[in-house]
Amino acid sequence: MRNQWPPWPIPSLKESLDSLTSSVAERPKGRSDDEHIWLTRFLVIRSCGYLEQVTYETARAFVADKSFGLVRTFALTWLSRTRNPSPDNMMELLGRFDGALSDEFKVLLEEDDQRLYREISLLVDRRHKIAHGLNEGMNSAKAVALRSDVDIVADWFIEKLDPR
Repeated sequence: MRNQWPPWPIPSLKESLDSLTSSVAERPKGRSDDEHIWLTRFLVIRSCGYLEQVTYETARAFVADKSFGLVRTFALTWLSRTRNPSPDNMMELLGRFDGALSDEFKVLLEEDDQRLYREISLLVDRRHKIAHGLNEGMNSAKAVALRSDVDIVADWFIEKLDPR
């Protein structure tokens, strides 16, 4: 049975994230510094969460579309254990499908002197620090830039795991 692509939660999550990104990027007059700092932190958390959901939902939908029976049940059960979307975790997930797919993703991450690898690693690190109440030192411009990097990686997953 063919479902929509990308999987149904992704467009909704992206739309919500777009709205938050705009709110952080275009700081309205009257917003206090404290409110803006918290919205920036929230953007980091939501950007990382979006990437985590894209990797999970695309992998899950791909498996559901390409398998059946006990194999599908087994694979979907394993996929229910999502992990932080660190570059290494995403490469490991892709490697479970195909080593060549993981290698192709690694090439993307290593372009431009490993820029995406570093930026996605930074995003995951900052989400962890925010979640644990530590000072993450993230300004709004950097949070918005990281969101753009998330879109590059998320779009790659959406394209490469499209079962059509």
